[in-house]
Amino acid sequence: MLGTFGTGGILIVVILLLIAHKRGGGKFQPVKSHHVFYWGAVIGLTAASAGTAIQKIGLVGTEFSNALTKQSETFGNVGPAAVAAAIVVIAFCFKASFPKDLLCGIAAPGILSAAANFWAVPVGIFTSLLHTVAS
Repeated sequence: MLGTFGTGGILIVVILLLIAHKRGGGKFQPVKSHHVFYWGAVIGLTAASAGTAIQKIGLVGTEFSNALTKQSETFGNVGPAAVAAAIVVIAFCFKASFPKDLLCGIAAPGILSAAANFWAVPVGIFTSLLHTVAS
């Protein structure tokens, strides 16, 4: 329908939409303020399979989850599901702000995948959809 995008192409389009949203303010608002988390999640999902220059973006959530779960001496036993629940609470229960929502969105796919079970289902579904669009 629109042709082949590729993962790098999707990243470029999403980042341009977010820049237009942040700098805009006129009638053209391609992204609503409460949708920034979802656009960040698209960046996190597609970055994992993009070129080597931006692959590390997709690992932000996984590395954060690993670092927090290995700090058992500091926090006590923190499982990956607790980290996933915390990122969901931070993303949806606090007032929307562009930086917070973007960072939570980028980190969410890695964190939810690390938690597995129920948390990984949306990541698997949206990854499949994005790869269908990208190819």
